[in-house]
Amino acid sequence: MAEQSAVSREQIQSVIDGGAIPIVWQPIVNLESRNVLGYEALARFTRFSNRDQLSPVAWFSAAREFGVRETLEIVAVRSALAELDRVPEDAFVCLNVSPSTIATSELDHEIEKVASNRVVLEITEDSVAEATSDVNEALANLRLKGVRVALDDTGSGLVSWRQLLGVHVDIIKIDTDVTRGVDTDATKQAISYALKSLAERSGAISLAEGVETEQEAEMLTSLGIEAAQGYLFGRPAELR
Repeated sequence: MAEQSAVSREQIQSVIDGGAIPIVWQPIVNLESRNVLGYEALARFTRFSNRDQLSPVAWFSAAREFGVRETLEIVAVRSALAELDRVPEDAFVCLNVSPSTIATSELDHEIEKVASNRVVLEITEDSVAEATSDVNEALANLRLKGVRVALDDTGSGLVSWRQLLGVHVDIIKIDTDVTRGVDTDATKQAISYALKSLAERSGAISLAEGVETEQEAEMLTSLGIEAAQGYLFGRPAELR
């Protein structure tokens, strides 16, 4: 809460008025071949504050508190999509958005400007409960345009399996807390395999987040996980 309150309404409004947020990109790779499949776009706010330690989570949480989360997320989406031409043509891009932003006409407008089949919208596991009928209708319309959906932080235990099974997604991203140390933890291996099986049965791709060691990557590969991201494969960085 202290970190969140350190971001003022004035700072957030200044970013919104500026219309752009610096974006860094983290590669997502095929676990077996290590070929890049896509990139996750991550907003960075360090230039807007003299406190570099303030995380993007703090900014978006504060924006939610001040009633402008959707507007700030649209600025981040617009900033990322403005760089899409610099991303390899065969790679997709993951954009983090909340369900309430998915339901806005502004998001649809931004996606209409680009090759929508390259766009993956990420929603977190704990936000699944926010998916109203308006959100589901908006997602259905976006899917018709080729947009895909990823469920982020899966396995963090914040929602029930019943809720997860009610969400149609194309990518299930296994939470860092599950993948970290998975090579030596039988429980984490079981959870990873269960999520991989869920993805497989629902026609989705399983993707492990936060992979930092070859041992973790090898175990995840042996469990059948298809893709991964993490410091082992590349830290978030600006496009070159």
